[in-house]
Amino acid sequence: MKEFSNNEKEKFVSLVGFLLAEPKIDEMIHRDFAPQKRDHRHIQIVMDQAKIRFGKYNWSGLGSFANNLIKCYEEISFSDFFIKTWDALVGMTEGMPAHDAVIEQLSRETLLKGIHEQNYLWIADRFLDVCRHLTKDGYWKTIGTESKETPHHTNGCPFADGVKVKVERDIKSGPIDLHVVDSVGDVFEVLTGRWVGGMRR
Repeated sequence: MKEFSNNEKEKFVSLVGFLLAEPKIDEMIHRDFAPQKRDHRHIQIVMDQAKIRFGKYNWSGLGSFANNLIKCYEEISFSDFFIKTWDALVGMTEGMPAHDAVIEQLSRETLLKGIHEQNYLWIADRFLDVCRHLTKDGYWKTIGTESKETPHHTNGCPFADGVKVKVERDIKSGPIDLHVVDSVGDVFEVLTGRWVGGMRR
């Protein structure tokens, strides 16, 4: 797996947190966890192992010690995380113009560019664009457009090397022209939307 700069690590952690703010994505990720671990919401990103850990306790200080000591955490690979997220996005776009594109083009991007090429930052960014602009409901269509609070999943989320991340959303209103292009250059959805939050690029 390619090395991430500190800036890329910060962005990746924030994107994962923003994706998990969507209840249907969060539910999809947690549904295969052991029953006693399905309510674990404190995340740690293990970059060198390409894994996300969901702990019972905050991963800073004694919480990290407790999580590791009694293994009260569940972990999922980046690949599995994005496959499950794509599955949730299929349901979230049902009945929308983008539904077929999410099933076809986005699945191809997920497998080829996101997983085979291990371009995890790129695919996380793509998925958040779909959440914000192409779904019919969810956090970024309701609470996310009104709340100035950062989704709780990202608060104090560390990397495995102990770097802490603070994420602040930059919100602006007004129409934008959105051209969603897949990894081989095909435009699968063109529309005018409204920026509802997330990372300014």
